[in-house]
Amino acid sequence: MKTVFYYLIRKPTFISVINLLYFSYILFLIVYKLFYPPKIGSAYNMIIEMLLICSIVPLGLYIIDRLLVIKINNIKLTIIEVIVSATILLYYFMFVNPF
Repeated sequence: MKTVFYYLIRKPTFISVINLLYFSYILFLIVYKLFYPPKIGSAYNMIIEMLLICSIVPLGLYIIDRLLVIKINNIKLTIIEVIVSATILLYYFMFVNPF
């Protein structure tokens, strides 16, 4: 059990940091909604629900990332993740949705 927490906290990678930012943003929105409830008919509740539903993909990426960090060095894994993420974003902005 101690090794599981070691790999969760001590060996951060690009995907784990991005997921941490994403889930902290969702947590901030939920806490904000508790103290300042939205007006009736607002789409704010739906936005939070969609973020929570769509958080299945980052959670899956996070689990895969944590399993890979056990097998691969975290610095090499971070470099691979940055390269893959950059190529996906580059492909998206160049071919799918060019300016």
